Amino acid sequence: MTSPAKDALKLKMTGLLLVALGFVGFSVFSEKMEGIETLLAAAEREGLFLAGAWLLAAHLFAFGLIVLLAGLKNVPLLTSARAQRGAWRKLGGSTLIILCLAVAGFVDMSASKFLDEKWWLSLPGLAAFLISARIGFQLLRSGWKYDVVPAEQLLAADPRPPVVYLRSFEADSEIVLRPDGFWKRAMTVFFDYAVTFSPEQELAEILNRVGPVIAIGKPGEPLPELGAARLYVGDADWKAKVTDWMARSGLVLIRTGSTPNLHWEIEQAMTRVPRRQILFVNLGDAKKTAAFDQYFEQRFGPVIRPTTAAEAPVWMKLVSSGRVVAGKIICFDSSLQAREEPIRLKVSWAGLALGLMRPYRDPIQAAMKNVFASLDLPWTPRSSQTAAVLLAMFAGIFGLHHFYLGDRRRGLKHLVFFWTVIPMFVGWYDTVKLAQMAPGEFDAKYPTRQAGHAPVRAESKQMGSATSRKELARPKQSPCRFR
Repeated sequence: MTSPAKDALKLKMTGLLLVALGFVGFSVFSEKMEGIETLLAAAEREGLFLAGAWLLAAHLFAFGLIVLLAGLKNVPLLTSARAQRGAWRKLGGSTLIILCLAVAGFVDMSASKFLDEKWWLSLPGLAAFLISARIGFQLLRSGWKYDVVPAEQLLAADPRPPVVYLRSFEADSEIVLRPDGFWKRAMTVFFDYAVTFSPEQELAEILNRVGPVIAIGKPGEPLPELGAARLYVGDADWKAKVTDWMARSGLVLIRTGSTPNLHWEIEQAMTRVPRRQILFVNLGDAKKTAAFDQYFEQRFGPVIRPTTAAEAPVWMKLVSSGRVVAGKIICFDSSLQAREEPIRLKVSWAGLALGLMRPYRDPIQAAMKNVFASLDLPWTPRSSQTAAVLLAMFAGIFGLHHFYLGDRRRGLKHLVFFWTVIPMFVGWYDTVKLAQMAPGEFDAKYPTRQAGHAPVRAESKQMGSATSRKELARPKQSPCRFR
């Protein structure tokens, strides 16, 4: 076992141990916290000690998760000062979120009823809560940026033709899509304090099924944005790099905009890349997208739109917390006619579980799934070791990790006997077993997470590993199965 693999295993096992200790301490002190009002009245020092122990256990749990995820994602936390700075930022964000949870728990106690008489404190308190939580999630997101793999490293590790992501740099900072109208904007501000997954990340996660997603990075930014892997080049070289990527791309994804450089990239893509390999993602309502729609139709012809408009049911609008996602994806059919796939409000069980952190997951996935079907692209995603470990740890009692990995029979056994609590211990055992696997071993055993598809063998996943990267770098058009 190589040194990086040993370091990753150490991180995973240390993280699991810290999570277990933090979970036990958190559970014990949470139970005792139910009587903290009596303790505060009888012995203030003992009550404060109990609250401090609860906070310490919560931080131990959070730090264990940070270390565990570093090991699962092969982040060199033991040797890289950059990765360590990212871990400290994540821990700082976790601290703010934990404190917000503690305040929320205290407000529910009868000991805080005196605050009802001081109603003038409620609004500033709510504002402070939202601001602190928002800063906490922003610190988490900032910490993740330290772990981003550069585009060169990603291309060296993944032999598939890349997915080239083109956009205006203005879109990089658009983590939350703000609608028009004062009240709609106010609603998004109130509910979007926890958003940490941007539309670009959702697109990158989906299109990674086709190939490694890469983009030119914004010059001068201190940390790369999350989503597509960045490559930083000078002003004199970016056009040559973009056209070179286009020549060997498997897909070109264009986030629409109206800047001159983006229009140049669009013209180059429409000239150099088969149109079946080009996707346009237009996020926003009709007013925001009108300028691009006019430009596109003048340059490349009309877009065929759906004949019927589907309206989301009322319950879906309610559970979406007022966030109405508008937009469309433009692709080309077999006759090279541009067609529009609307991005509509969708809510799934997985989307509800992910809560406020990923509000754009379901709408973008639903639209992209239809686009993949029209382009004859496989929708089957790769299995994620991180997701499998977390599901086994937190939902192993219900067998969700088995459902995720395609083993429905074992998942049903956990689900049927969850009331015995035995599946919970089995889930924890599976957590350790899955975490101990090396990434290559996990990929070979669980190549895809969708049952009913022929498994992708390890040999096929490694095809091209013996091929020189120099050969892949040649500016020629790679064959594409959906051309």
